[in-house]
Amino acid sequence: MNISQVDPLNTLLILLSFGLAYFLPFELFLMAYAILGPLHYFTEINWIRDKKYFVSNKNWIYVVLGCALLLSTPTLFKLPIFDFVKENKIIEQIRFTIPTYLNALFLMVLIVAIALIGFKSKKKQWFIIGLGIVLAILMHRFPLYHVVFGIFLPTIIHVYLFTLLFMWYGNLKKNNRIGYINVGLMLLIPIVIAFISVDQGLYNFSDNIKSNYVGNNFHVLNSNISKILGLTDGTKFFFYEVLDLKIQMFIAFAYTYHYLNWFSKTTIIGWHQKLTKKRSLLILALWILSISVYYYDYKTGLGLLLFCSFVHVFMEFPLNIISIKEIGKYYISRNNN
Repeated sequence: MNISQVDPLNTLLILLSFGLAYFLPFELFLMAYAILGPLHYFTEINWIRDKKYFVSNKNWIYVVLGCALLLSTPTLFKLPIFDFVKENKIIEQIRFTIPTYLNALFLMVLIVAIALIGFKSKKKQWFIIGLGIVLAILMHRFPLYHVVFGIFLPTIIHVYLFTLLFMWYGNLKKNNRIGYINVGLMLLIPIVIAFISVDQGLYNFSDNIKSNYVGNNFHVLNSNISKILGLTDGTKFFFYEVLDLKIQMFIAFAYTYHYLNWFSKTTIIGWHQKLTKKRSLLILALWILSISVYYYDYKTGLGLLLFCSFVHVFMEFPLNIISIKEIGKYYISRNNN
């Protein structure tokens, strides 16, 4: 695809994601997460690996893999296939107690990325990491900290805010009018959703959709968004309430466009160029296997793919920080001139 066609395509994809999210808020999210999500993880991990993770420190990847493994293990052990370890007290401790302390890992991986991208001196890097550890300890007793870093950072901040920033950064380099329109559309969609009329009679969600959504705790994000906006106390969630429908429209839109945006910009960042035949076949096989597991049992698919999901979120942190840094430099430089 010609580079000049990418921005108009993304305009169409934004509108398509919004339209589908309006009519199929829960169905779209579950399908996009299970079908587009794994392919996104595998291809982006491959691309970032070829880019040497956007950091010079070779230990970065071990931080990513180690933290992703720790965060995904408790969910993995909750799957029925691990019922045989329930009698093991250590495993039970991991499954139910440790997760409350693991939110610090989201913050720490982000802090490590900031240290490695923002500072060349190892002394300064270790100083920033040390401050991050102290901050994580001090913030542990605040519920808002767990919501922001444990729930929002790997979900809505990753798929919406960081996607928006990456689009903004990319457009500053090419200064394309349609690109700015797309950034504006991304900012406008949540506002449109907030004020748009919703007819509850349009929706009829199957028991399977409901059980997959609630059974995998996806509704926790909805509840916390409504709470952070001051609209509810965060303890209730209903599929057919207008507020919950609108929040879900935004979530479905953000996730779907996040995935589609990645696949649409192959021409721009060339993530497909270093996909050898061997790697392509491996990714294709893993993708088909992932979809098959999700189809067999959604909870099992989520549990088995969670590690890859965390890895791709963490691997993106340096790129997210670079985007923010370059956006800041651009406007500072323009103001100085």
